[in-house]
Amino acid sequence: MIKKLTTLLAVLLVLAAMPALASDGEWVLVTDRDGIQVFRQDDGDSRLKTFRGVADLRVNDFNAIGALLDDYDAVASFMHMVSEIRDLKRNSPFQRDVYVTTRLPWPVKDRDAPLRVTFYQERDTLDLVMPFSLNETGYPQQKHYVRMPQMEGYYRFSPGEPGKVQVTIEVVLDPGGSLPAWLANIILRDIPYFSLRRLQRIINQPRFQGIAHGYYQTPGAWQKSGDVREVADATRETKANASAVSPAPLAPR
Repeated sequence: MIKKLTTLLAVLLVLAAMPALASDGEWVLVTDRDGIQVFRQDDGDSRLKTFRGVADLRVNDFNAIGALLDDYDAVASFMHMVSEIRDLKRNSPFQRDVYVTTRLPWPVKDRDAPLRVTFYQERDTLDLVMPFSLNETGYPQQKHYVRMPQMEGYYRFSPGEPGKVQVTIEVVLDPGGSLPAWLANIILRDIPYFSLRRLQRIINQPRFQGIAHGYYQTPGAWQKSGDVREVADATRETKANASAVSPAPLAPR
């Protein structure tokens, strides 16, 4: 009996640590083109909207993932309908506070959200996972934006053979305010599709290649000989924090 309870507890702990945000509802495939699949999950009449995008991307350098995620202007450029990501505070490479604004079709008012972003790497698979959630007190409300009352999700980068990474985006959001049903459907369909499509275009740019981070591991098969250059925009404080923690944390910070 004790053994069964111990096993059950271990399973529950593992499930609690996974960034699976959606409920047990059925996923419906809404887009399957250009190697990108987009799914939605409806919660009855709830304002909460859930979408997931999955794509196998060509990635020349596994280190480019971290270099890209450290560049908020670049992240905003590939995230569909995002106009700006502003850096508010970086406690370490594993925890960051940002302020995000959107660009929505007229006459719908743009949205904003302060987010707490975390980052970790799974020990067994070396997947890189970046969960994010609403940080309500992170930034004061702005008169030109509707504050989204809920936004949470994650990016997952799962390495395969060298040169291939499966990327998953999952987001649960309540856009707040008055939002037409047609626009909500566009958000569900277009955000993951165009974000993954643009991510493929940008991740192999030379400026993101050959950068040493020190806060996550590169799969052995991906490792190449030769020197790598230091992250150009790393501050002394960030470097100190990165050296003080494990290069492969096992849970969100």
